Amino acid sequence: MNQFFLTWGLVIIAALMDVAGILVIKLRLNLLGPIKFDGIYNVITYCLKIISTPVTFIAAIIIFISPVIYAFALSRMNLSIAYPLIIGFSAIFLLILSYLILNETITLNNFIGILLILFGIFLVYLK
Repeated sequence: MNQFFLTWGLVIIAALMDVAGILVIKLRLNLLGPIKFDGIYNVITYCLKIISTPVTFIAAIIIFISPVIYAFALSRMNLSIAYPLIIGFSAIFLLILSYLILNETITLNNFIGILLILFGIFLVYLK
């Protein structure tokens, strides 16, 4: 069980951290509206506005920390297993949480994709 947490568990935690951070950033972007690429000053100002609240600043830090957590897992497992896992878990978490938090729709294709990802994760687990 301990080995499972130090590998798959850390991959899942890293994926959740990354998705949680980006969802918070996306909520902020929805408030700010689309970026206008009409000058470097405006782009820098927009970027600073993204992380100008404590919540979005913490979210940005979480996004930067998640690869460290992933690296801890990667130090104990093969890249050929770890990378598909983090991509798969991130896709699943992102789709579900985007539906719940951002009111995005889940299409039949999204649902089938999730099932295929879960099947792939199961196959990786069987090894």
